[in-house]
Amino acid sequence: MRSIVVPALLCLASVLQAQTPPPSSAPFRDKQIPHEAGFRVFMVPDMEGMGSSVDTREVIAGNEGERFKDLTSPDYWDRFRLLLTEEVNATIAGARLAGARSFVVNEGHGGNLFANVLPWDLDSSAILVRGFPKPLVMITGIDSSFGTLMFTGAHANAGSPGVLAHNFAFDSFTVNGKVLNEVGINALIAGELGVSVSLVSGDDVLIDETRKMLPNGFVAIVTKRAVGRSAAITYSPARVRRMLQTGAAEAVRRERRGDFTPFTLDRPYRVEFKLRTSYPDSMVQQVAALSEFKLEKTGGRSFRYVTDSARQMGWLLDAIEEVVIR
Repeated sequence: MRSIVVPALLCLASVLQAQTPPPSSAPFRDKQIPHEAGFRVFMVPDMEGMGSSVDTREVIAGNEGERFKDLTSPDYWDRFRLLLTEEVNATIAGARLAGARSFVVNEGHGGNLFANVLPWDLDSSAILVRGFPKPLVMITGIDSSFGTLMFTGAHANAGSPGVLAHNFAFDSFTVNGKVLNEVGINALIAGELGVSVSLVSGDDVLIDETRKMLPNGFVAIVTKRAVGRSAAITYSPARVRRMLQTGAAEAVRRERRGDFTPFTLDRPYRVEFKLRTSYPDSMVQQVAALSEFKLEKTGGRSFRYVTDSARQMGWLLDAIEEVVIR
């Protein structure tokens, strides 16, 4: 009897794995942000690259999963969320000075499950996209009506010598052999819609590597200079806000002048990624079971994915985030 039951259970497990449902955010993939008149700015604020932040406990709430429960501090709740919101407001103020009239802020930081900006202190003209999971993660809701895309507080790529450097759930991520960080991945999704990147802020390592990834240029704001993974030469928050306001105004003026063009790559997109070494094998198995995307496993925790749609690449990121953030 035992020799019959065990294979039957294994077979049942295989069937269940093959029928893994799509991400819980899948039904919302076509939801649109209310349209507003005027030049539209889509902003993605992250926290690791903002001015002053250097330690995990300054950017993590502790509710992102079991692995993070002890990685927070009062500074995150009482100080750094406000600093984040003030950086966003300064960027909006600068863009408005140059003629922008519509602002969408999409929470790009996974801390507190993508709910870090303080809504009650955010510029009242902005529409805020927050929470988790959401279909395109950092740029959920973007469409071709936006005039430009801006990234604030961005961080360097996984393996880079930047402050709190990482890249979603990956140790490495390439498209058509080109190494991309989080800014690059999202710039490609936006570029497919005809939206270009005009501003990126973060530490010096992030700025240097992103310049190589995005050949069409952008206004760069160096918020700090990395001297270790958890150490940096920093400016005062007030100075960073002035830099962001000035830079955002320049970015909108140059975007409207046609200085920037969307970031694109040839199709089909040949995506190669390796999940973080720190993740348990169970997470790797769950990613392998994401049947909607027909991933090809190329190594112990390495995968290949081929698609003609950058949006589908974004949906895959969302599905993986739902696996690794608990």
